[in-house]
Parts: sequence; C-alpha cells; structure tokens
Amino acid sequence: MAAAIPELDSYTDYDSFLVDHFDPNTHANSIIHQSARGELDIATSLSSLSFSIDSLNKQLHEQVTTHYNDLLGQAAGIRELETVLKTVKAGLKTLSTSIERLSFKIKTPFEQIRVYTIQLERLQQTSELLRRVLRFLYLSKRLEMQMPGGDLELTKAALTLSEVDTLLQESNLEGIHVVDNEVKNLESVRIRIVESADRILQEGMDSQNQAQVGSALQVFYSLKTLDLKIVAITSLLSNKLHLQIKQAIDIQSLQKEAKESGMGGSTGFVGGGVRRNNGEPSVGAAALWTSILWKRMEKLMDEMYNGCAKVYLLEQVLVRKRDPLTQISFLEIASNNMDGNMVHRFWQALSAHLEQELKTATRSSQFLQQAFVDGFPRLLNLLHEFFSRVSVHTSSTTTSEDFQSPEVVLMLRSVAVFENAYKTKTAQRSSQR
Repeated sequence: MAAAIPELDSYTDYDSFLVDHFDPNTHANSIIHQSARGELDIATSLSSLSFSIDSLNKQLHEQVTTHYNDLLGQAAGIRELETVLKTVKAGLKTLSTSIERLSFKIKTPFEQIRVYTIQLERLQQTSELLRRVLRFLYLSKRLEMQMPGGDLELTKAALTLSEVDTLLQESNLEGIHVVDNEVKNLESVRIRIVESADRILQEGMDSQNQAQVGSALQVFYSLKTLDLKIVAITSLLSNKLHLQIKQAIDIQSLQKEAKESGMGGSTGFVGGGVRRNNGEPSVGAAALWTSILWKRMEKLMDEMYNGCAKVYLLEQVLVRKRDPLTQISFLEIASNNMDGNMVHRFWQALSAHLEQELKTATRSSQFLQQAFVDGFPRLLNLLHEFFSRVSVHTSSTTTSEDFQSPEVVLMLRSVAVFENAYKTKTAQRSSQR
C-alpha cells in the first residue's frame, strides 16, 4: 500500500497549488471558466481534488506512523524549548526594566545638565553684552567730557573715539536703543575732531610747529586714517603748487598785470596794453613784462620753498612719532599706501608740474620762450637759492659739483631744455665774434 500511493500520486498535479500567493477563489473560477468553454468537467475536477486529498492524508498518516518516536521526541524538545523561552523572556523583561531604570538615572540628569548648560551660556552671553554696553556708555561719557577741553584734549578724545569704534566693530550692539541713540551723536563728534585736527595740522605746518603737527597726526593715527591723511596732504600741496606754477607763467595774467602796472606808472601808459598778436608784448612793453615775469618767478620760488618746508616738517614729525606698542614709526605706516618715499614722490610731482607748465607756456608764447632762454642764468640762480633754503630742512638737498641729490637732479632736469637752448645761443654768439 505504501508503494502504491506514490505511484498513484504521480498522476496528480500539485504545481498549481504550490505557487506563491495561491488563491482558492481564483483557482475555482479558472476551473469554472474552463468548464464553461468545454475544456474541463467540474465533476472530474472535484473527483481529482478528492483523490488528491485522500492521497495526501494517507501519506501524512504513513509519515506520522513511520516517524512516531521521532515526533514524540521533538514534541518533548518543544516543551523544553518553551521552558527555555520563558526563562529568556523573563530575563529580557528584567533587562528591559534595568535599562529603563538606568535610562531614568542617566537621561534625566543629562537633560537637566543640558538645560543648565544652555542657561549658563546665555547668561554668559548676556553678561558679556551688558559689559560691552557699559563699556560703550562709559567711553561715550568720557568722550563727552573730553570734547569741551579744546585742542589740549583732542588727542585723548580721538583715542577714546578709536576705542569706541573698535568696541562697535568687535560687538554686535545694533538694536540696543541706548547704544543706537548714542551712535548718532558719535558721528557729529567725529566730524568735530577731524575738523579740529585739520585746523591744528594746517596751523602747525604754516608756523613750522612740530608739536602742533605731532598732535594732529596723533589724532589721525588714533582714528586709523593717518595714511589716507598723509596722501591727501601731499596731494593738496602738490596740486596747490601746480596751480601756482601755472598762474605764474600764464601769458594772459601776465598781460593783465603789465597793463595795470603800465597805466599806473608815473610816465603814464608805457605800452603795457599795446601788444602783438597772440598776446605777445610790444617792443616797448617787453622790459616791463620781463620784470613782472621774474618777480612772479621769485614769488613762485618762495611758494615752492614753503611747500617743501611743509613736506619736510611732515616727514620729520612722522619719523619721530611711533606706535607705542610696535614702535613702528608713523612714516612707515603712512608709506604703505604711498608706493615709496613721501618726500621723493612730492619732488617728482613738483618737477613734473614745473616742466609740464614751462613747456606748455613757452610753446604758445614766443615771449616766454625768449625770456627763459635769455634769462636762464637768472632762472638757474633762483633755483640755486631755492635749493639752499630747502637744504636747511634736509642735508641731502645740495648742489655741489661733486654731489647732487635726486631732488636737485629732478628739478634741474625740468629746465634742461632752456639750459640747452641758452648754451646753443651763447655758442652761436661766440662764433659770430
């Protein structure tokens, strides 16, 4: 019987029942549709299913009978396994309880420490902010007390204002009303300090007072604008001399002054207003024009000397003044934005302006061309006197035959064209004799 069952069972199709996600309703509907199409008989299908069920029951019974002892042993093992599982479950429950108790002991203090840490950080931030606000208000009050002190307290006020600027840069105090209101007043204070420093600096340079110049420069250094101020001062002096050079040899201005001088003379109108085309003087007025021209050149040399004296004074004070911490001189700090030596750059600009304006003026005026060529010895003498006066402020500006400073070379080069023309003209006169 046991051998017959597998043989009969081999004719049964179990594949359709072994597919994944087997659905009995879908299987039954498939049989019904096949029966409706005449492909399969429902009775035959039911008989086949009944036979297959009986066959499987018999096979199960045979397996149970054959392996009875093994099944009993496995059943006993399952009971033992259940006992072990109960023990494991009890252990896991105990472990879970311990973990919860340990979590309560650790997590709760951790959360408290975290909250306290956040509170402490915020308290420290608030304390630091309040400390900076108090420092700001203290500096503002001190600045308010220093401002009525005039020029004597100006450097201290500038230093206090610098501390306020540093404090505002390092701290974000925006939105604090007491600070915002005070910041608005600081701008007007800054303007007053800068204007006072400008005035003191100008007075000190005009009077050659090193103390005043030093005080003013200290103010600009405290405000961190020293380099910009030095550039502005030297540019202003250079531009002013440029304008004075241009005005000194302006042919239209020269004609106007000659006309006024000629009409006001004791001999009446001496030809000052009579001129040739293109603004050139007449023969009778040439001497008057020449006299006025050289007076203007003498005055120009005075103005050039004053400008150079101011620059040298500025350099001397910048060398003497130093940063109290780094001991770096103010001159080195100011030179960072000047691309080289301040004095040399000033001389370069001065000689360039002088050469440019002389060339432009003499190119458009035959009178000026002849006056500077014929009067070159006088022009050279004026320059030598100018160099001698400037040499008082520096030992480098000399005109000896063995040595000439770079500044002297620059200035002499600006009038070289007249020197060459004068030498040529002198040589021609000598050859004609």
